[in-house]
Amino acid sequence: MGFASVQQWVDSVDAGRVHMTTFRKAVSSAATVANAFVDYTYFSGNPPANFYASSPLVAATIERALGINVPLLDNQFIKSVTVMNGASSATVTTSQNQRLLLADYLLYYPFIESDAVGEEQVFTNDVTLPRYESGEGVQVMAVAQGASSTVGQFTINYTNSDGVAGRVSQNTFSLTTNGGGVLVNSTAGAQTGAQNFIQLRAGDKGVRSIESCTFTAAGGGILALVLVKPLWHFYSTQECRRTTSGNLESYGAATQFESIIHRPTVEVKNGAVLGIIGLGNNGSLASSTLSGTLETVWSN
Repeated sequence: MGFASVQQWVDSVDAGRVHMTTFRKAVSSAATVANAFVDYTYFSGNPPANFYASSPLVAATIERALGINVPLLDNQFIKSVTVMNGASSATVTTSQNQRLLLADYLLYYPFIESDAVGEEQVFTNDVTLPRYESGEGVQVMAVAQGASSTVGQFTINYTNSDGVAGRVSQNTFSLTTNGGGVLVNSTAGAQTGAQNFIQLRAGDKGVRSIESCTFTAAGGGILALVLVKPLWHFYSTQECRRTTSGNLESYGAATQFESIIHRPTVEVKNGAVLGIIGLGNNGSLASSTLSGTLETVWSN
């Protein structure tokens, strides 16, 4: 069971039923584009990089070691998130003002060929959702696994959260990228139409599994389709950087969000693989860092 009152929440903290962990992810040197989302799990740091490297077109779960570390517990909730951006150099200011999303990473389908125009790439579903089994609230994002040379178009065939198979997503564009880790799904074939999730068929509330993907225009690259459950929306307005002269001190502040005060309480399921998606809206995020802390609290 969860918490019946704020007092129970406070009592759990006072009793030591609280855990703090840290994370730090460094974006690769390949330039990203303003208004494009990035999947921070794809980049090096703490936790290690998650490249979605497994058998092509076969559903797979993500190792817990590749997600932000939280205890294996039931009735565990987010207490707070604190985050800071680190500039790639003293003169760059493009990693500030990021919109961020903490999500539970559930399943993925890797190495989808965006040049296979007209070919239905059929997936193997030997594993099912490890959490949120109904699929309600589960969303799909398309993550580049390397550079892509042109704008493609595709749809996915999936089973929705009501258990109805054969559902077809809205037409989706795949964006050009300079490297992996960028979310390539767009509604307009341009960065201004970039989306964090593929738009499902009208009325659908989530996805249980994906059966296939079909490209109608070549994208010149490979990508993974990733099923995630969004948990916690937050943002970071500043970035830490040093001056190039004078006292050489670092400037920039962290942003902290607390449950109950800033956000409703959100449960972290036992076994969750937590990662962060970010929207860079002030230029390239290349060589910047995202670091912070995550606190969780649990009831008896």
